Amino acid sequence: AYEEMLNNAPEVFEAKRKYTAGHFPQSFEYSSVGGWISALGSGQQSSYYGDMYDIVLSQEYVTPAGSFSTLDYPGTATGPKVNDIMKGSEGAYGVLVSATLKLFRFMPENRKRFSYLFPTWEAAVDAAREISQGEFGMPAVFRISDPEETDVGLKLYGIEGTLLDKFVRLRGYKPMKRCLYIGNTEGEKNFSKNVAKNVRRVCKAHGGMSLTGYPAKRWEHGRYTDPYMREDLNDYGIMLDTLESGVTWDNLHHLHQGVREFIKARPRTVCMTHASHFYPQGTNLYFIFMARMNDVEEYRAFQAGIIDQIEKHGGSLSHHHGVGKMLAPWMEKHLGPMQMDILRALKRHFDPHNVMNPGGTLGLDSE
Repeated sequence: AYEEMLNNAPEVFEAKRKYTAGHFPQSFEYSSVGGWISALGSGQQSSYYGDMYDIVLSQEYVTPAGSFSTLDYPGTATGPKVNDIMKGSEGAYGVLVSATLKLFRFMPENRKRFSYLFPTWEAAVDAAREISQGEFGMPAVFRISDPEETDVGLKLYGIEGTLLDKFVRLRGYKPMKRCLYIGNTEGEKNFSKNVAKNVRRVCKAHGGMSLTGYPAKRWEHGRYTDPYMREDLNDYGIMLDTLESGVTWDNLHHLHQGVREFIKARPRTVCMTHASHFYPQGTNLYFIFMARMNDVEEYRAFQAGIIDQIEKHGGSLSHHHGVGKMLAPWMEKHLGPMQMDILRALKRHFDPHNVMNPGGTLGLDSE
């Protein structure tokens, strides 16, 4: 509803232009704006528009200690920003009742879709890093898949087994080694065109072969519906889940290899990994695992093992996005006691009687 209202701003608000929120998480169809903020979500186009941390300008809260509104100046130097402290607080400090967010001009006619196939995961990562640090602008959708996810993706997009597939195999892009990059650019016409041109230049320099914009367009059809497979697969005793982790460039391969080794050590288990939120300093890795499990305790133990490996190999904690109660037991180890003491002090200030979302959220109180 929020996005539709902005897209139709001339009719709804008598504005001169159409606008977009720039935030498109996989849960876009059913999630709320408040939920995006409280869980610090990142949309599928965050590499260009930014995530919720970047988009939120000010907030209004009702807490047990009192109500307050932060200020919506574009920049201030009045000490640490309470506005930033409240982002991602997951309802543990108070109730978010309103927010002021950035808007962006809606210009879908300038969108440029593309996809490239790389011979190896290392080549795909190197190209993604160069694009992220190239300072020519960022793509909106920006997604690289590792070999296992690429193999699944090429099946889903109807490419495997086609003449195109045979051609790229002959060119040296071998199954379970090759990696797919799909994306698009947005913004002003010449800006969008320039970003796409530079992406093409960087990809070619790292051995990327253009597959046109077709795979990117096919991906768009399932960008919000793919999660529904989870419930259908459960009917057949197959568990599917995602764990997401932020990582710096220098540690990316260490994290990817360590977590994959743990997941793949379990027989007949799929581990698909992609990166889809990019920054000059690094990116993220989504680990999607699928396995036949009939015992929920087996699933919980396996999931905990994956989180252990993410923490062990230097990744951040997140479950697509946010901490909640599931990742709370790892918070103290991940952030350290000093930072956790600061978060608990804020909890005591805003919620001295522990009535706001109690039961372990963010690791701020015990069950």
